[in-house]
Amino acid sequence: MRTIIASLLLAGITAAFGQTSTLPPLPANVKISYPNRNPLKEALQPVPASAIFKMEGYYLWDPSVIKVGDTYHLFTSRWPASAGMAGWKKSEVIRSTSASLFGPYQFKEVVLSPTNHPWAKDGTHNPKIMKVGSKYLLYHLGIPQWKTGFAFADSIEGPWTPVAKPVISINNPALLVRPDGSAYAVGKFKPTEQGVLKYYMRALEAANYLGPYKVVKDESSRLPHGFELEDPTIWWANQQYNVICTDMKAKVTGANKSVIYYTSKNGADYELYSQIPVWSQNDPVPLAGGGEFKVKGVERPQVYVNEQGAVTALLVSVYPTENIPTYIVIRPVNDFVPKN
Repeated sequence: MRTIIASLLLAGITAAFGQTSTLPPLPANVKISYPNRNPLKEALQPVPASAIFKMEGYYLWDPSVIKVGDTYHLFTSRWPASAGMAGWKKSEVIRSTSASLFGPYQFKEVVLSPTNHPWAKDGTHNPKIMKVGSKYLLYHLGIPQWKTGFAFADSIEGPWTPVAKPVISINNPALLVRPDGSAYAVGKFKPTEQGVLKYYMRALEAANYLGPYKVVKDESSRLPHGFELEDPTIWWANQQYNVICTDMKAKVTGANKSVIYYTSKNGADYELYSQIPVWSQNDPVPLAGGGEFKVKGVERPQVYVNEQGAVTALLVSVYPTENIPTYIVIRPVNDFVPKN
């Protein structure tokens, strides 16, 4: 039986997304039990060779896919391999395309480069693509201010017009725009506690997705409470919010930088799906043609959800075991629909 691990009071959620909860947090002495299996992990399939996206001379990071017509568009950030792993702070956003969700993907263009805007003059990172109304919305992290801004286009091929100021005050958020135009976001903030940098997530909401965004409850709220998490992705299915993120310090699953899964009926009270990670560096990745490969770590998880609301792919950024740049893995999922 899953258990509530955090309690935030979320106001303003429309009827289509459930009612506001008044459930209190569990006392600290309550013992927690989780399922001893993870159906989402069990739905993962072997990876086709075409679904491993590498680019000669570059590190790749932050995958996000959207289907337009018969074409899949993969947005990622990249930076030169000569800069090493630390070069991500100077990254740019690119677009690649494929006739299949599982590739192969062909590079098309640089979508966003560091701009003259003070909030993103050093780098544009962590791109996420979605469609809102008739517009394509690409939201991304701007460096050096570590806030999230928007860029809009009438076509998936651009041109893209960045918004002059950051829209969301937290970095690397997951954004959900509701049918009425209001928005809900979960993202990382980085407080320093007793001299140690932490990574927590908090929830924000806005009456309009263009902002302003306000922290749900108060500045001390954390979602889920007490764990060091980042890189969330969010989708709405089966009358609940679904959030996948990275367990940075192995405090949830025991596996460092593993992919974990939370659900919520109202966007406020989150439950851990299972302590078994969806994907971790401890799991050899099976290949569709036979064999497997190991990685040092997986981060930046994203899901691809089809028109029926089923997850059909899990995308991650991968640290290879060899001394080569990072790359993207798009792993097939056996039509996973969460249960409430």
